[in-house]
Amino acid sequence: MVRPKLSKELVRGSPCVLASSTPIAGPSRRQIVQTRAKIPTLVLLPHGKSLIQKGYVPNGRLHGKNNPPDDHHPPPEPNNDNPFDNDTIDAPMVSRHRRKRENQWQKWKTQTIPLLLQPYMLLLYATNGLRDPLPGRQSCTCDSPGKTLQVYIVRFDVIEKVPITICKCAPAALQLLEMGCFPSAPIEPELAVDIKVLEFVSTLFLNIAPNRTAWTKTVESFLSSRGYRLENEDSLRKRFSNALRWFNTLQDEVTCFVNSVIETARREETDLDDGLPISGGERQSTPSHRQINAPPARESIIQDPDLDPPVTPSRVTLTSSTPQARKQRRRDNEDVSDPINPFPDPLPRQRPSDYLRSACPLCFGGTFHEPDANDHDPQAIVCVDACFTQKRNSGARDPPRSHPCSVFVPETEVENMERYVAQKRPTNPRPQKRTRREEEDEACDHYEGPLRVPKSVLDDCKASFTAADDRREKASTQFFDDTALMALVCRHDIVLFLANVRSAGEKQHYVYVLIETLFQHLPQWFRLGLLYDIGCQLERSCFKWNFLDRYLKRMVFGISVFHAFGHQWACQIVYHPRKREGFGLTDGEGCERVWHSISKLIAVLRVCGYHERLYTLDRQIYNARLDILDRLGQWLLKRTRHASDKRTSAEAILHGCGQSQAFLRSQWAAQVEHQTKPLPILEQRASSGKDALQAILDLRKGRDVLKERIKFLEDAVLS
Repeated sequence: MVRPKLSKELVRGSPCVLASSTPIAGPSRRQIVQTRAKIPTLVLLPHGKSLIQKGYVPNGRLHGKNNPPDDHHPPPEPNNDNPFDNDTIDAPMVSRHRRKRENQWQKWKTQTIPLLLQPYMLLLYATNGLRDPLPGRQSCTCDSPGKTLQVYIVRFDVIEKVPITICKCAPAALQLLEMGCFPSAPIEPELAVDIKVLEFVSTLFLNIAPNRTAWTKTVESFLSSRGYRLENEDSLRKRFSNALRWFNTLQDEVTCFVNSVIETARREETDLDDGLPISGGERQSTPSHRQINAPPARESIIQDPDLDPPVTPSRVTLTSSTPQARKQRRRDNEDVSDPINPFPDPLPRQRPSDYLRSACPLCFGGTFHEPDANDHDPQAIVCVDACFTQKRNSGARDPPRSHPCSVFVPETEVENMERYVAQKRPTNPRPQKRTRREEEDEACDHYEGPLRVPKSVLDDCKASFTAADDRREKASTQFFDDTALMALVCRHDIVLFLANVRSAGEKQHYVYVLIETLFQHLPQWFRLGLLYDIGCQLERSCFKWNFLDRYLKRMVFGISVFHAFGHQWACQIVYHPRKREGFGLTDGEGCERVWHSISKLIAVLRVCGYHERLYTLDRQIYNARLDILDRLGQWLLKRTRHASDKRTSAEAILHGCGQSQAFLRSQWAAQVEHQTKPLPILEQRASSGKDALQAILDLRKGRDVLKERIKFLEDAVLS
């Protein structure tokens, strides 16, 4: 270990107590990550160990008896403006490599990408999507002296070395773009990649698990066999990854620009701004107005150009995602008596928002009218489910990066809903004193509010499903920062919204935040059908704790088809989508098909950064949405034929039974009423089952005795 160098004045003076500056054993790496260390870590050792300096030395100054620590040199404050600067514990001096990456990130974000936006769209237009030959390069118009660069251009089957001269009017990135290439660095790149290659790789990574290392290794081996070789080892992987990331960012900026143009044209044509009527060219505002357009509430920020930043355990602070912070938040929430819904009242829209209409035109497009009071059928059907295989290991977060068409609900809204649910439904409520009469009424089986299933059946369904008990752990928060995903999907398997789950179990506040977000995009009279694995428990919780009270009258709850068989029969005849009016042939298993489509990303997303994980999922889901929209015509034809065949067979059965539909409906209503009746008081005692069984055995014995008596009398008469 290197000993600290002491000055001559310090040596000549009175001896200082070096014991205070000698490294000692510090906390484990897990404790450093989960708590805010008061003393910075000096050295990180293998096997999770660390060394600290007992006497804090600000700015590298030693202190002892003759040189005590002063308060005039506090540890430097972290700079939160830079996404790379996430250190909250006194970190060492920033390395030269990190400063270089920060400067490069800023140049990409503020200079290169805005400069290439319009030329890239003009290039696509002039070449008919890069199918026609490239136009000629523009000549230099300034008199400034130029600089010549030798740039390697990677194409499908060749590596070219092209000299270019850069100046103020003709930057390197712009010249390479005119040549049909994209640079790997913003100012003076040494390598560029053909745009066709980048588009091919981007499309490939939408159909397989993204793996830039495997791709670049394959390209290097393929080109090396043909005599093409780069000078530096492993240079293609880093530079190709850099070019691919920023090329995808350029594509995202183009998507944002095109969407803004379409929204402007739609507003001028329909005189509606996101479903709201325009008065005098301005949107009508309400007291509870909040800007809710497309789901991305995060700002479109350009990503780190190179690899993920170095992960330092001391960088993690006591944020809202740590277990200690969640426990403290729950304790704070218990003291609030009158919680306020974090979501405002929905805006007075005349139709669903532009985002929903573009996401699924079949569900939310067209013309909608306010339904009649007697019309209880849902106008759209969605399903909700969670997937606990999409996890992410614990670690520091990477720099921000967002997709222009992100479907993720912002993390702040999820936390606000969690706080709201905890306030309205405390984890350990205080027991209230009840009279004997109230206890007897509570013990008796009954209907809870407007629910059509008795309390005993709902309790049995809750006991049989893990998802109904949100305190059960499905994933460990000790090893995973993100434990699952919860999706809200329309009946055409298009993902409308996603919530990033960070809890160990399937908490209900994730379902509530998804439903609240959806209703913010719908008119105030829109009726919605919801299918969930435990839809009966969700409706019960809503009525019991007054959740979603603004929308309950226009919601129809159901249970997805394959999960319905795990519920009690009395629950099935009420919540099964085949037995409840309004759901038709919808199965409610669209989320399961979505989880299957992104199952290839499980291994990759387990080890990537937080923002990179969300961005990868957004790209996959957006690509899947485009594929579904392209096949909607075939879907309609297939489903129409299937529904027609089902109707024909059902009508044949009805005509063959010889009974009228009115009679059959009355019999079904009588069956539902009888099989969903609360249990009698006799059957609710602890020994009710044993008593009923004993009564049956006594009746059988009495029957046998009567049979023997009848036989005896018959024999006596015949004889």
